[in-house]
Amino acid sequence: MSYVWHDYGAVFTGDALLIRGCGRTDFQQGSSDKLYKSIQTQIFTLPDHYMVYPAHDYTGQTSSTIQEEKTLNPRLTKNREEFVQIMADLKLSYPKQIGKLKLN
Repeated sequence: MSYVWHDYGAVFTGDALLIRGCGRTDFQQGSSDKLYKSIQTQIFTLPDHYMVYPAHDYTGQTSSTIQEEKTLNPRLTKNREEFVQIMADLKLSYPKQIGKLKLN
């Protein structure tokens, strides 16, 4: 799910669109095809100058723009078939702490 703030020219993309990447699709009910279509038809149709704020980034980047991601994102500059294949070939390990629940 993404939230668009038109007055500010920004989109908060959660785990869908990351800076030069995208969220995982290998969890329950994940779909590379649906993620690709959603980003291409919803997020990438926003104005190019809109700022992109993902839920997280492991390299310290905090924002990008729609234009930057449309032209520089190594996964999403591919066609749908190539994207689906890239995601299938990632062979990511299961996150070590996904099952831990922290209560305060």
